[in-house]
Amino acid sequence: MPTDKVIFGIDIAKGSPGAKQHPRYAVAILTSSGIEHHKMVSLHKIIRMVWQQRPHILAVDNVHELTSGRRDLIALMRKLPPGTRLVQVTGGEHPKSLTSLAHNHNLSFDRLDSNQEAETCAVLASMDVGAEVLLFEDKTFIKVSRARSLGRGGWSQNRYRRKVHGHVRQKTREIEDTLRTLNREQDLNYSSSIVKGFGGYVRGEFLVDAPRSRIPIKQTRLGNVQVRVQDVERDALMFRALKEKKRKTLIVGIDPGTTTGLGMLDLEGNLVKSHSGRGMSVSDIIEMIARYGKPMIIATDVRPMPGTVEKIRRSFNAIPGEPDESLSSEYKINLARPYGYSNDHERDAIAASAHVFRRHKNKFEEIRKRIPPGIDADKVIIRVMKGDTIDSAVAGLSGRIVVSKPHVEEPAIEEPDEVTADLRKTIKRQHGTINSLRTYLDELKSEITTKKHRISALDRKIKKFKSDSYATLRKSKEMRIRDENIRNQEHELHHKDRRIEELTELVEELKRLRNLEISGRAIPVKVASTFTKEAIAHVKEHYGINAGDVLFFKDASGGGPATVDMLSQAGVMAVIFRGDIAHNAQEKFLEKNLPFFNVKSVPVNYLDEMGVVDPDDFNPAFEKFNEESKARKRKEKEQLLSSLVEEYKSERRRGIE
Repeated sequence: MPTDKVIFGIDIAKGSPGAKQHPRYAVAILTSSGIEHHKMVSLHKIIRMVWQQRPHILAVDNVHELTSGRRDLIALMRKLPPGTRLVQVTGGEHPKSLTSLAHNHNLSFDRLDSNQEAETCAVLASMDVGAEVLLFEDKTFIKVSRARSLGRGGWSQNRYRRKVHGHVRQKTREIEDTLRTLNREQDLNYSSSIVKGFGGYVRGEFLVDAPRSRIPIKQTRLGNVQVRVQDVERDALMFRALKEKKRKTLIVGIDPGTTTGLGMLDLEGNLVKSHSGRGMSVSDIIEMIARYGKPMIIATDVRPMPGTVEKIRRSFNAIPGEPDESLSSEYKINLARPYGYSNDHERDAIAASAHVFRRHKNKFEEIRKRIPPGIDADKVIIRVMKGDTIDSAVAGLSGRIVVSKPHVEEPAIEEPDEVTADLRKTIKRQHGTINSLRTYLDELKSEITTKKHRISALDRKIKKFKSDSYATLRKSKEMRIRDENIRNQEHELHHKDRRIEELTELVEELKRLRNLEISGRAIPVKVASTFTKEAIAHVKEHYGINAGDVLFFKDASGGGPATVDMLSQAGVMAVIFRGDIAHNAQEKFLEKNLPFFNVKSVPVNYLDEMGVVDPDDFNPAFEKFNEESKARKRKEKEQLLSSLVEEYKSERRRGIE
C-alpha cells in the first residue's frame, strides 16, 4: 500500500527483552515506493535506522516486545527523534488480536513469519489502525547545572567555584530570556526554580507548559555548564487512537482559582463531566476539556470574564459565554441542583454552562428542526452561533450553493372597456360593505378596551397571589435551610462527643501508664510507626526524645546506619523492633553499643504513640546485651593483641634472617 509517510513495522523474531541475550527483530519499512524488509536486526540498529530515515510511525503489535518494563520503554522513547510516534496497532487499553485486525482490513499473513507480521503492522498503521503510546505530558523540564566537580578545595577553590557558578547563572539567564520571548510571542507558560550559590547559581530549573518539539533549546554540555532538556513523564502509560472518534461539542463552564471547577454540557443539556482540582495549570485544564470534546462556548458565572478563562477560551477559539451580570448564589444552586455537584467550585462551573444552555436552548431546537437529514446538527449549530445563517451553514456542510430566486413582476392585464361599468358597480357595493365593517370594527375596539381593563385587574390579582405565594415559599425555604443547619450542627456535635470520649479514654490509659511508670512496675516506651528518620523526627517533635529513653518501632523496615546514628546521638537507652532489621543496621547498633531487641523477647503494651514494658522482661534482656557486648569487645581486643604479637614475631624472624 503506497503512502507518503515512512512507517516502520517491527516484530520480534528471536529472544525476548527480558532474556540475557539481546532480542532480534524483523523490520518492514513502508514508503511510497514499496516495502523494504530487514531481518535479525538489533534494537540498537533499529534506533540508528530511525535517525537515518526519520519515520513518522514505529508500528508494533505489542510495545512490551521492545522493552521489558516501563523504565526501559521511557529510555527507548527518549532516544527517538522528534516527530516519530510509537504505535501499538492492536489498540490501547483493550487490544485486539493482530489476526482479527488483519482479517477486518482484508489482509492476510503467516503468523509464524515475523517479516510478514512486521509488514502487517506497518500496513495497518498506514490505515490509521491502532493507538499511539503516550508516555510524556505536553510539558518540558529544563535543568541548567555545573558540568564539572568543584574538587576538594585549596587556595583557588573559591575563585573556581565563583567562575563555575557564574557560568551557570549566565546560561540560566539566556534560557530564561528565550522562554520569556516564547511566552510573549506564543503564550507559552513556564515556572522556574533557582538555587543560588557562591558567585552565581548552583542550578536553574524550568518547567514549560509545552512539548519539547516547540522549545528551541537543545541539550548541551559545554565547558563548565550542562543543559538537560527532557519531556515530563506521565504517571501512567496512556494510549490515543490514531483515528479519533467524533468529539462532542461542549458548553464548558469554568470556575477559576486555587481550586478550579469544570462543568461540561453537551448541546442537549446533558452533563458530560464535572470536576474540581487544586493547583490545576492552564495546560491541565485545556487537556482535560479536550479529552471530553470540543468546546463551542466557554462560560463563567461572573462578569467580566476572568483572565485565566479568557486565555483558555482563546486557545480553543470558542465563543465567550458570560452573563449580563454575575449570577447570584441562589440562582446557581437552582441551576446546578438537577446535575448534582460535590462542592461550590463544581456548582459554579455547572451553573455557568447551564445558564448559557438555557439562554440558547430554543435556538438550538429551532436549528435542529430546520436542518435536513444527513447533516451534522452540532456543526450547523457551531456555524450559526458564530454568525452564519442556518441555510448557508447547511449549504456549506452539504457542498451546495444557495441561490436566491429573482423576483419577477407579472405584467398588468388591461381590462376590456365593456366591463368597466360592471366594475364600477362592484366598487360601490364594496364601499358599502367597508362602511359596515368599519362600524363593526369600532364596536370590537370598544369591547377590546373593556376586556383590557378586566385583564389588568386580573393581572394585579395574579401578582398579589404570586407575591403571597413567593413569601410563603421563601419562608418555607428559610425553614428548610434552618432545619438543615440544625441537622448539620447536631451531626458535628455528635462527632465531637465521640472524639471527646476517645480522648477521655486515651487520657485514662495514659494516666494508668504513668502510674505504672511512677510505681516502678513498668518502663515507659515511646512508639514510632517505622524505622525511618521521618518517624523518629515525628516522635521527637511531639513527645521529645531524651537520653535514657526506650523506643519501639512497629515496623523494622526502612532504616539503616544513618538512622542508628540519629538514635545514638539522641542518647537512646534501648530500641525494640517488630520484625527484622537490615544487616548493616545491626552492625551499626553493635558498633554504637546500643541495645536492640525484638518485640517477641521484650513485649510492649502500647496505645497510639505511648507504651510500657515490664521491667522483668526488659532488665534481663538489657543486662544480657551488655554482657554480650563486653564479651564481644574483650574478644576483639584479644584478636587485636594476638594479631600484634604475630606481626611482631614475623618482623623479628625477618630481622634474624
